[in-house]
Amino acid sequence: MIFDRLNEMKISREVNEKYNFLKPIEFCNLVRFGKVYDGGYIVPEKIIKESDGLISFGYGYDPSFEYDYIKNTGNKVHIYDYTCNSYYLIKLFLKYIKRFLLFRKKLKDVIFHYKNLKDHINFFRHKKINYQKKKIVTKKLVNSKTFVSTYSAGEIPLIKSEITIDQIFSKIDFKKIIFKCDIEGSEYLIMDDLLKYHDRIDVMIFEFHWVDKNLKDFTECVTKILKYFSIVHIHGNNHNQFVEGVNIPIVPEITFVNNKFIKERIDIKKFPIDKLDSPNNHFVEDLFFHFK
Repeated sequence: MIFDRLNEMKISREVNEKYNFLKPIEFCNLVRFGKVYDGGYIVPEKIIKESDGLISFGYGYDPSFEYDYIKNTGNKVHIYDYTCNSYYLIKLFLKYIKRFLLFRKKLKDVIFHYKNLKDHINFFRHKKINYQKKKIVTKKLVNSKTFVSTYSAGEIPLIKSEITIDQIFSKIDFKKIIFKCDIEGSEYLIMDDLLKYHDRIDVMIFEFHWVDKNLKDFTECVTKILKYFSIVHIHGNNHNQFVEGVNIPIVPEITFVNNKFIKERIDIKKFPIDKLDSPNNHFVEDLFFHFK
């Protein structure tokens, strides 16, 4: 145990003091929803179970968080992701059948892609899931220098349907919302629109992207969020490393709880948290960092 702690401190990076606003506070009953590795997030169990429903931006063919939410609450999930489509998975499945017949792939590879296709179809047919292939957009002028990934979790659909935050929240009458967002950098563009509805959101889970390229946008967005919410957990996606000179993860996963639930503020300084966090990429070591 002592050796583990010494080793942990040896590889842990100290966050630049300027970014101490990211320091989480203690909060009870934090649990993991979603897969053990990539796709899982840390959330406050009691608030989750007392919520009305989940609004989820970004799916990426991984519904493990949404399924855990449904399993623990029985509530409905509204999910928006314009990048995923059955056509792409069918095309991929057929390609692997062809390669299998040419002895270039194994049967297990074909089975893997068949399962992905089947799981995707079952996901958007689930009675508790309202899946809409729509892109979240804003009508406000945004910083054109914000870096947004053009990566698509499938092929870019031929028809792009768009929807705004205002349209979503006018259609959904939840009063105690859990909100999850993983949209490859577009989170910086929609923040002002989203925070207009802060009084209806109890928990927000963000995976912020490319902080090294969007450090100003990231700082401004988190500062705005902290007017209404507090950080209760942070974890670094170890598919990327740290922002040099700042020592915060390039892709941090952050859980925010509405300030109406906060009674006291006791800082947590070291991350990741044993038996709660898990590396997104289990082939490499997790990102260790600490606040002064």
